Amino acid sequence: MNRKAKIAICSVGITLWLVACQTGGPPTPPVLTPTASPLPPQQAPTPTATPTARAPQGPFAVVLVPPADQLHVRAGPGADQPILATLPPNASGLFLTGKEQTVQGARWVEVRLPDGRIGWVNAMFLTQEVPLQTFCADPQVSALLDRLEAAIRERNGPALAALISPIHGLRIHVSRLSDPVLIRPEQAATLFTDETPVHWGVHPASAMEIIGSFRQAVLPDLLDVIERPHERHCGLLVPPVTYQPTWPEAYQAFPFYSLHRPGTPGNELDWRTWVVGVAYVDGRPYVAVLMQFFWEP
Repeated sequence: MNRKAKIAICSVGITLWLVACQTGGPPTPPVLTPTASPLPPQQAPTPTATPTARAPQGPFAVVLVPPADQLHVRAGPGADQPILATLPPNASGLFLTGKEQTVQGARWVEVRLPDGRIGWVNAMFLTQEVPLQTFCADPQVSALLDRLEAAIRERNGPALAALISPIHGLRIHVSRLSDPVLIRPEQAATLFTDETPVHWGVHPASAMEIIGSFRQAVLPDLLDVIERPHERHCGLLVPPVTYQPTWPEAYQAFPFYSLHRPGTPGNELDWRTWVVGVAYVDGRPYVAVLMQFFWEP
């Protein structure tokens, strides 16, 4: 086994362990990373540095927590701190006090609970709530989509990295039924040139495993939409098809746009759609999810 493959396997294990520690329940579906950027463990002693104080912010909603799981609110910043309370995966209307602290590379924020108690959660499991109407009219989002399409067309890794949520990363689904592959911003910088094979899931029609680099397994389907005439739809997954498309429950707090390429004349069933889930961080939108939909027999 070559060095890249060994590092990729190590990164997978650490990422799964990290999510389990933060949510306090069973790990989310397998999250793989194709390049060498292992996440640091989160079991170090609580740092003594004074938390950074910022202006109160909100509202926020819980995100990336599976339906059967819950988010632990802790007495202090860090996964080793006592559990103060739990939040359901669809919790919303949360406000941050303005205090935050970085613990072993993870951003922790102090949150005020509905009952008035104060606790700490990993910021990765929160996202700013933005009404759909506000989201759809936000010129920042239109600019984000323009830059995303340009970065993909130009195979520009650093440009893509700048668009990925620095807190949530980018989760890529090659189909609506596949598990996500997690891409960190630092990994995206070499995403178009890294040839490390990655398991992207199983094709819903052929049931064949999809294995290959991003350039081999994902990029052609992205370009099939972005390099051809396509439409943008805010808050709409795909037009009516032979199955009922749904936005995963763990992503409900991420508003989205769909990039839809209609079927070609005479072969309307060859349509393809990529849905772009967006996370707001400090008032700025970033790409957090890419999920593909296509016709399935």
